[in-house]
Amino acid sequence: MSNWERALAPVRAHWRRIFFPTGFVLNVWGNTLYDTPHRGLGLAMFLCGLALVFTGQRPWRGFTDNWHTPKRLARQASRAWNEPAWQRRWGYLKLTVWGVAVFAVVRHSWGLLADIEREPDRAAAHLASAQVLMAAWVLLPLWGQAAEPDLSTDELLERLSGRVWRAMLARTVANAAGIYFAAIVVHAYVVTTRPSLVVPVAVTLGGAAVAAGHKGWARLRKLSTQLHRNICTLERDLALIDGSEAEKTCERQDSARRSWDAVRLDLQTPVDTGYTPIGTLFLPVEVTNDLHQRVEQAIQALPADKSAAMEVLSNLGKIRDACSGRIDSVA
Repeated sequence: MSNWERALAPVRAHWRRIFFPTGFVLNVWGNTLYDTPHRGLGLAMFLCGLALVFTGQRPWRGFTDNWHTPKRLARQASRAWNEPAWQRRWGYLKLTVWGVAVFAVVRHSWGLLADIEREPDRAAAHLASAQVLMAAWVLLPLWGQAAEPDLSTDELLERLSGRVWRAMLARTVANAAGIYFAAIVVHAYVVTTRPSLVVPVAVTLGGAAVAAGHKGWARLRKLSTQLHRNICTLERDLALIDGSEAEKTCERQDSARRSWDAVRLDLQTPVDTGYTPIGTLFLPVEVTNDLHQRVEQAIQALPADKSAAMEVLSNLGKIRDACSGRIDSVA
């Protein structure tokens, strides 16, 4: 092979790679000619650019297969990311962003109210800003669920009270934002033309906001009280198995299973709303299933193994402690 052929070999092998950047440039250039007298030329350049981009992408496949340094860095980053410390930091970051989002919704609501007070006759001009409240009503609870850190069963039970509190706070702020949005719409299209309705509308929607918030927190107190009571019953049933005679063991094991079924039903209940698809469960499904396996293993091991229920009782105690601050027997 001559020196000339040796020099042209890489060009012959890779000259088609020029199609992709050339097509991209033609595509962008043709797009800029859309609002000019050369629209036809721009359309032709746009279509030719698309054809070149799709044709030229194939020679670039596998271009980075021999780049060992980026792969090594990616493996190191992936290994560091999967470490518990980094996962914990990522969880804290998500919770921080969630807190900022809640504060931003409240701050936006207050600022919008001040704008309407300054210019009450131009309420319709603030409907665009009010759309943020509508988005908060729909998305804030969902973002709260997504922001919950991925924790093991034991870690989640340690921080269960915070999970429940965040779910209720997000739902309360979201419901208030939705009612606030409705109030702005009514004010823009009704109250501005009939000022005499401002008091009835304010009282009605204000009462609706208070009632929605009160109902949500009352639901949480009722669920916490019921769960606390059912856990106490399960703990007593587990203690009875531990001290039971052989002929009564099966009967008391069945009683403990029925008590656990009641606890499990409470754990699978949303804390902030009765609509399961959009509500936050007291515990995630996978954590509840993990607890179910532990409880079943403890029931089967008792009374032969006196220490079989120690871990289960510890986990139940953590859930009970998370409920103890919200007990209300008359809720």
